[in-house]
Order: sequence, then C-alpha cells, then structure tokens
Amino acid sequence: MNRHVLLVVALGIAMFVVGCGSYTRVERDIYTITNADTVVTERVQNQPGDRDNGIVYPSTRSITMARTVNQHDSVVERLYPSFIRLGLFEGIGLIGSKIDTAKSTNTGLFGVYYDIDRLFFSQPDTSTSSLFSGYIYRIGIGEWKLNWFDNDPGWSWGVTMAEFIRPDADNSHALLGAGVLTINKRIYFRSLIPYVTVRPSISLSMVPSQYVNASVSAEVGSIGGLNLRAYAGYAFGANLFVQPVNYVSFPYFGIGASVVDFLNREEELNVEWKYHEHSAWEIGVIDFVLAGSSADLSAFAADQQGDKVPVIKGGTARIAFASIALPILDYRLSLGTALANAVVLGAYEYGLSMFPIRVTYHWNPFGSTFVAEPFFEYNFAPSTFAHMGVRFAVPVGEQTSIQVVAGWASGNTGAGIKIGDEEIGRRIDDKAYSTSADFSAFYIGIGASLFDRLFGRGDLRYGKGYPHE
Repeated sequence: MNRHVLLVVALGIAMFVVGCGSYTRVERDIYTITNADTVVTERVQNQPGDRDNGIVYPSTRSITMARTVNQHDSVVERLYPSFIRLGLFEGIGLIGSKIDTAKSTNTGLFGVYYDIDRLFFSQPDTSTSSLFSGYIYRIGIGEWKLNWFDNDPGWSWGVTMAEFIRPDADNSHALLGAGVLTINKRIYFRSLIPYVTVRPSISLSMVPSQYVNASVSAEVGSIGGLNLRAYAGYAFGANLFVQPVNYVSFPYFGIGASVVDFLNREEELNVEWKYHEHSAWEIGVIDFVLAGSSADLSAFAADQQGDKVPVIKGGTARIAFASIALPILDYRLSLGTALANAVVLGAYEYGLSMFPIRVTYHWNPFGSTFVAEPFFEYNFAPSTFAHMGVRFAVPVGEQTSIQVVAGWASGNTGAGIKIGDEEIGRRIDDKAYSTSADFSAFYIGIGASLFDRLFGRGDLRYGKGYPHE
C-alpha cells in the first residue's frame, strides 16, 4: 500500500508542476525615455582702454548653442495572482459512504482523527463511533480561471496533485488519484472575506485508479488560508492497484476543512499582489522547537537516566497553521489552528492533536518586526491536553523566522498503552515505564518557522476604512 501511495505522490507532483503553470502573472511595461536639452551660452567681452562714460562703445558678443539628446529604457513590473484557488491540504470526513458490511476507518471529523494506539503502536483501534465512515484527502490543490461559455464567471479548471478516497476501512474500496483534473463552477452568496459559495464540481482521475467524483459543496472561506466545507457527492471507478480489479461506487456526505488554502475571486486576479488584503497575523507551513523540559526522561534517548539524560528532552511542532485576527484589542487578539500539532516534552509526556484551537495576543514591543506572543492552546484529539506559554519570534528572511518559546503542557496522551511495556518493544528497564497516560511538564526551547509569514498591524486589512468594516 505504501508503494502505491508513493507512486501517487510522485506522479501527482510531476503532473502538478508540468501542467499547472505559474501562480503569479507578471506584466511588464517598457518605456523609452528621451531627455532633450539645449544649452545657450552668451559671452560679452568689452573693448580695452579708457572710455567716456557718456559714450556707448560697441562690445564683442558671442553666442554658442549646444543640443544634447539622451535616451534610456525603463521597465516597470507588476505582479498579479494567476490562480483562483491554491491549497496545501484538504481533509473530508465521509458520512454514509460504507460499502456493504465494511467497517469504518474511525478517522472522525475531517477524516484526520486517528487513534493514537493504532497510529504509533500498531494496536487495535478501540473506537466505537462510526458516524464518519471514511475520508477524502487532497494534497496540492490548484485552480485557474476557465474561459468558456462566453466568459461566464465562476468557472475554473484545476489539478489536484494527489487525492485519496476511502469510503470505508476496506482497502479494495479505496481510490487513489494523481494529477486529478477538476472542473468547477462557483456561485458567490457573499462577496466579502470570508466568502460564502456553492460549488458544483466534477473530478476525473486516470492513474493509478480510474474514477469520477461528482459533488456539490457549500463553502466558507478563505480567511487566513482556512476553509470549511460541507459536501454531497457520488464517486465511482475502478481500483487498479488491487487484484482482481474491483469496481466501486458509493454516495456520500462529508464535512471538510482545508489549511493554507487560498481563494481569489476573478476580480482579484487584476489586483497587484502588494495590494491584496491580509486577515491573519501569521500563516506558515512548518514550525518547530527543540526544548529542555521538566520531564524525567528524554524522548530522544529514553534509555538514558540520571546524569546521562540529554539536555534536549523533546520539542514541539506545528504543520500548516494560521492565526486569524479578531476584532478585539485593536485586532491584536487572534484565533488560530493547525493541521497537526505535536508537543513532545519527554519519553512519556507527549500529545498529538489535529486542528487545535489557539488564542494568541500579538505584541510588537519595540515597534519592529520582533513579536512577543502569549498564547493558550486547547487540543481535543487524538490527545487531549492544554498548552500555554509565550513565544518570541523575529523574521530572518522573507519566509523564515527564529523563535524562543517557554511554556507548559498538561493533559492525556490518548494512548491506552503503557510506554515501556514489553509487548510494544519499548521497555527501558524492569521499573521504568509509564503507569498513566496523564502528563504535565514545563519547557523552554529554541526553534524556527519555515515557509512562514509574520504580518504586522499595518499589514492587516482592518482599521483602514475599507467597505467591509
């Protein structure tokens, strides 16, 4: 199965890069500037000798005219977005998609809430909820304006780098697509950010599975790269990577969310990048911290004890995150989330969460790009824990920043396995193993954010008298 997943991603990347073109449209105005100048020089030279002041003597006068012409070219570049939609990841939890007596994938809302024991320790999933039967994952989503039907607005064509459709837990029912072609029609019910739209769509895949996926979705977003969607659809096709080839078809309802996923109205394609409005204090792809903590054992060397325990005992990481400004405290309070959030502070002190809720206050103490951010974060599942602290960050590049974070985390790992038990091969010694899934620890660490953009108060679209305010 892993081999086929890698094949899908490789094919998807190739088709996405080759077939989709650019994300930015460049317009160049070339001017020829001509500077013409004429210099007139007059020289008057009086005759030598004495003269009577009552008599005017003639003088020698010379006039010189010099004309110069200078030409040079001037090029002015303007950068515009060229895409309707550009997204990193979308997850959809499917309802009512099970085929026959197949079991649920037990991945919950948005299709991303895996059980900790199954994910890390290969233990049976003890979940009993089956409201969500399966999931759809889309990675690398791009859409561009489609000019047909006499330039009827709202149409777009797109390519999804990789698409995974699992109606249930039976692998023979799964559909995998690479370079999936989509045709979309958006109908806008709200023209201000965040947009409210209805989108009929049809997707076609040729490799490695051949299938058609027709759907209608109600969407809210994008704001800070975040979107919420409700789906109703029908998919049918052939699973070519499981022998014998199996034809499947199923209807479904779904609830989805996407991160680092941006939507432009057609009118915005004619607005320069530098004039686009921003709703978030920060948008990023990868954020990590290496930390020392109050935990007894290090997650990187769980077999070392006493003086041998490393100083670095764990760390934190976020993937695909955003912090959206709220109309409170001069918009300096934000509500944020991330696709995945990991807080690992020791061998037994850890938590993994999908789409946590994070409240942050953004403060620029020196009136510069340096930012101090006290934050509180609540993580629901698959681990349940609270995480709070303060983050200091400063940009060191266009999409890179360095950060120092101090914080505290407390909660439950969500795992029913005692780390260190012999049955999972993690035993440290006869006495050292976790007896509880609960944990609590303080930490301080240093790290970086990559593919990350920190915005200032002046970059936000609020407080400028725009029509949406």
